[in-house]
Amino acid sequence: MTKQTTIQLVPLICAAFLASATLLHAGAEAKQPHMESALHYLQDAKKAENPLPLLNSAKEELHRGAHNKHGFRDTSMDIVEAAIALAQSGDRQKTEEKINAAIANIHDAMAHAPGSR
Repeated sequence: MTKQTTIQLVPLICAAFLASATLLHAGAEAKQPHMESALHYLQDAKKAENPLPLLNSAKEELHRGAHNKHGFRDTSMDIVEAAIALAQSGDRQKTEEKINAAIANIHDAMAHAPGSR
């Protein structure tokens, strides 16, 4: 193999590695349907005039999720419960802040599940 050939192959090898790593990561998250559903409910809750039903659905999906996320799932449920309380009190801004925190925490939960690395 010549130096020129090696130089041409390096970008292709890097691209193939990045593509496979992305697919593996996406595959790991795809195996968590309850966490994915919770994320969708939370995203919709941010846009909803009445987010309470969507927040309750997100909480139910988190409850159904696998207990293999090193406490992140439980923390996400606590954050969603806080968002529900804020929504009930009518504080739209703080509700949205809690929803954003729950979304971020769910992503962390999914990343810490077995098989996601």
